[in-house]
Amino acid sequence: MKSIRIYIFMLGMLMALAGCQTDFVKPLENDSEAPAPVRDVTYVKMPGSVLLTYTLPSDPDLLYVAASYTNKEGKKYEFKASYFTNTLLVEGFGDMDTYSLDVYAVDRSENYSAPVNIQVSADTPPVQAAYETLEVQPDFGGMTFSFANTSRADLTVYVSTPNEDNEMVNTETFYTGLPKATFSVRGYLDISRDFEIYFQDKWGNKSQVKKETLTPIYEAELDKKKFKEVILPGDFPCTFYESKMEYIWDGRAAADGDGQTGAHTGIEEHNGPTWFTFDLGVLAKLSRFNLKFVQDDKHFYNDVSPKVYEVWGCAELDKSGSWDSWIKLLHIENEKPSGLPGSELTEDDRLAAREGDNADFPLDAPRVRYIRIKCIDNWTGNSNMVFTEVTFWGDDKSETNN
Repeated sequence: MKSIRIYIFMLGMLMALAGCQTDFVKPLENDSEAPAPVRDVTYVKMPGSVLLTYTLPSDPDLLYVAASYTNKEGKKYEFKASYFTNTLLVEGFGDMDTYSLDVYAVDRSENYSAPVNIQVSADTPPVQAAYETLEVQPDFGGMTFSFANTSRADLTVYVSTPNEDNEMVNTETFYTGLPKATFSVRGYLDISRDFEIYFQDKWGNKSQVKKETLTPIYEAELDKKKFKEVILPGDFPCTFYESKMEYIWDGRAAADGDGQTGAHTGIEEHNGPTWFTFDLGVLAKLSRFNLKFVQDDKHFYNDVSPKVYEVWGCAELDKSGSWDSWIKLLHIENEKPSGLPGSELTEDDRLAAREGDNADFPLDAPRVRYIRIKCIDNWTGNSNMVFTEVTFWGDDKSETNN
C-alpha cells in the first residue's frame, strides 16, 4: 500500500510539473485586443527577397511584426521581426513577378492587427542569377562549370547525364554559399555526352535547365611503374628514417612503422623551402593530383607533414638544377577540417587526412614530364616534409611518348 501511495504521489508531481510547463509556454498576457497596424510600409528589392521598412504602432504590448505571402505553388510563407527593429526581410521569391504581401503587428497575446497589404516584386532570384552566369567547358574525364552567386545564397546544384539505359539521371550534387563557385564532374570516356545542370535554393525554387553536349578530354592515371627518381644540384635528400623516393609511387598508403613508408627530408631546419625531383616517364598534360600523408595520428596535421607546398613541372630537364625552366602548376594548403589545435583530431579530420590532398591542374597548364614537390611550410613550422604516396592523372597521349 505504501508503495502505491508513493507512486500516486510521484505521478501527481509529474502531472503538476507538466501543467506548469504547459502554462510557461503560453503568452504572459492573454487579452483579445489586437494592436494597431504598422504604417508607412515601403520596400527595397533584393535578390529573391524584399526588405520592408515601416513605422511601428505605439503599443507597449507589441511583440513582433509578421509578413506573409503565398507563392505560385500555393505554399504560404510567414516571416517575423522583433519590435526592436523597423525592418523585415521577406525571402523565397522564385521570380520577379508581383506578389500580394500582408504585414501585421502582433502583440504578446498573439493577437494580429488588421493587415496592411502591399504589392511587392523581388530582384533576380539567386537561382536565376546563377543560371545566367553559368559557364560549362569540357574537362579531363568530364566537364567543369562555374557561376556567380553574388548574393551568397545557399544553393544546391544538380548535374544529370545519361545512364546505361540512356536515361537522364542525377549523378552529382553540389552545395555552395560562396560568391563564385567552380565544380568538376569526372569519370567519363572521351566520347560525346549530354549533361544537364540546374540550381535550387532552400525555398525549393529552381532555375531553368542548362543542357550541354560535350566531349570529355581523355584522362588516365599515369603509370607509376614509369616514375623515376631524379637527383639535381640543390635537391634535398628524402632518405631519412629509412625512406626512399621510390616509396611514394609504390601504390601503398603506409603508416609509420609499416616499412617503406614514403619520402622524408629529415628534421633539420633549412633557410627556405625544401624540394626534390622525379620523372613521370611520359610527357603528359596533367589533370589531377593526389598526395597522401603518412597514415597515422602522429602525422595527420602534425609533425613534418606538408602544410603549404607546391607542385612544379617542366618538359625538358635542366641538369644544372636551375629553376628557370620550371613552371608552378599548383599551390596547395592542407587544411584541418575541425580547426582544433595541435594533435587534437576528430573523425572528420582523420577521414580527410587519410584521403589526402586532391587538386586539379589548370586547363591551360602545359605538358610536363618532370615534377618537383616543393614544401614551403609543414605542420611544425619548418620546410621539411614527409608523405607516403603521390598519384597523377592526365592525358599521356603524345607523339613524343610513342
